Amino acid sequence: MLKRLHLIFLILLAHPYLLFGQQESNTWAEVKENGEGVLVVSYSENSPFIYKNDNGNLAGIEHELVLEFTKFLKSKYNVNLQLEWKHVDKFDSFLAQLKQSTEPIIGIASISITKQRKEDYKLSKPYMPDIEIIISSEKIGTLGTLSEFAKMATMNRAVTVPNSTFENNIIELKSGYFPKLSMEYVAHVDMLIDSVSSSNDTWGYVSLPNYLSYYRKGKSISRQRFFMVENEGLTIATPLTSDWNIALNEFISDDSFNPFMNTLIKRNLGSAFNDVVRSISNNSSDLRSDILTNQEVGVLTLERELQDLKLKKSELELSKKNLFVYLAIIGIVLALVVLFAVYRVMRLKAKTNESLFEKNQQIEKQNLELNDLNIEKNELIGIVAHDLKNPLTSAMSVAELFSEEEITRDQQEYLGLIQRSLNRMNALVAKILEIKVLESKSLKINYTITDLEEVTKRVISALKIQSDNKKITVKANLSSLKANIDKGLLEQILDNLISNAIKFSNSNTSIFITLKSNEDNIYFEIEDEGPGISEADKLKLFQKFQKLTAQPTAGENSTGLGLSIVKKYVDALNGKVWCESEIGKGSKFIVAFSKS
Repeated sequence: MLKRLHLIFLILLAHPYLLFGQQESNTWAEVKENGEGVLVVSYSENSPFIYKNDNGNLAGIEHELVLEFTKFLKSKYNVNLQLEWKHVDKFDSFLAQLKQSTEPIIGIASISITKQRKEDYKLSKPYMPDIEIIISSEKIGTLGTLSEFAKMATMNRAVTVPNSTFENNIIELKSGYFPKLSMEYVAHVDMLIDSVSSSNDTWGYVSLPNYLSYYRKGKSISRQRFFMVENEGLTIATPLTSDWNIALNEFISDDSFNPFMNTLIKRNLGSAFNDVVRSISNNSSDLRSDILTNQEVGVLTLERELQDLKLKKSELELSKKNLFVYLAIIGIVLALVVLFAVYRVMRLKAKTNESLFEKNQQIEKQNLELNDLNIEKNELIGIVAHDLKNPLTSAMSVAELFSEEEITRDQQEYLGLIQRSLNRMNALVAKILEIKVLESKSLKINYTITDLEEVTKRVISALKIQSDNKKITVKANLSSLKANIDKGLLEQILDNLISNAIKFSNSNTSIFITLKSNEDNIYFEIEDEGPGISEADKLKLFQKFQKLTAQPTAGENSTGLGLSIVKKYVDALNGKVWCESEIGKGSKFIVAFSKS
């Protein structure tokens, strides 16, 4: 059992992709044939080439370069390439694993092209220049002479990365110039720069992009102007067994590559980087004596550009801070204004509530007084109406007796006038008493099953003398319907509406009375051919003592109470009443009662 577990462990160590759950990398030939595949990208952190940003995501020049490579393959060969990123912390371990790998992977970590690496890996064509400079702790400062540099190099510690070109440069300085210098090692270049910036007695080689990246970040480091090294260029490495260098070289040789790299370098290292690198290159200098001067001027140009960028960034941040302060001040002012407005509104509301409370008390007091007055008014009306009714009845009886006597023509005319006046007064008293009963809420409803057709015919018959006197034809279209209703109140409703129709109709016209129903309601419709009712009059139709524009056509008496009584009786029976009319087209009054 132990032997079996040991065998499984050895298999997992031999195949790290199985251990970490990553997919195995495909060859370029497989991806090209299948139209898809996986490419494992091994990397060691190296700012600004590949690193994790503040959000924990991969970023940098080489990261974007590999992403652009997948787009190139998609565009040219229509292949979908999935990337698997494999991080190796130590640079020398990264190189060793890349060299020993039998998987068709690629490696990125700002790898410099050297003679030995050409034998150990398949290297792509250089994708950008490779210049390496010396940095030191900020306390050491920038040295002006070679003797000062020699003293610094031997008295302070040289920090470097194992198996890097930085290490090779220091070894050459030690063997050729400074045999007493000592070296210390760190895992990768980012740690190298952090070590130099955090101490007072260290120095070491880094690439020019490394220095510019950390210079932009404001790291506490100094640059030395001596012993700058130029290598063949930076490359992407693959194991000797891999065929991905074919696709990489095709990508780097494509016409679209240089414009893409120029944009990428400009974004990460500044717009002057490419021109400066060409000007300080050993290969491009016409005079060997000018190399050191050209190098110093070139790097100073890059530093100045980064200083300008930092200055602009600081100005932008200051502007943002100022804007924030201004916005904060405006916000505070607005908040104070709002608070003051709220305070004023609350005070005004408090005063308004106090005023409303006082007015409500006054209104309640006035309502009580009005209620008392209304009671007194009703009592007075009742007394007056009853006191008037008896003398009126007596006067009407006397007038009736005189009408039976033989009198002159003039006396008959005066007697007729007296009788008509007494009848109007009697009708007015009767209406006033009806209104009093309704307003006192003492009206008693006597529901009974009622033949609606019979009641309607009886009312029409009772008003026949009035209609005949004006030669008005009453046309009835009555359905045979019964309902549980107060017969007396219904008769009063129909009497008022039909007598009104007769009063306001001209002679030789018609009145149409309809009784009908649907599933829910019963309808009484009284329609005349009178002058019609204006919109203004419709608003006061059912109010007491309202004199409307239309007048009775034969001088009949109108108290202005009939329709108000109709409305109160209909409401008492839980019904609805309304009018449909246009000027010059007659009027139709509709009363509706629910069947339920």
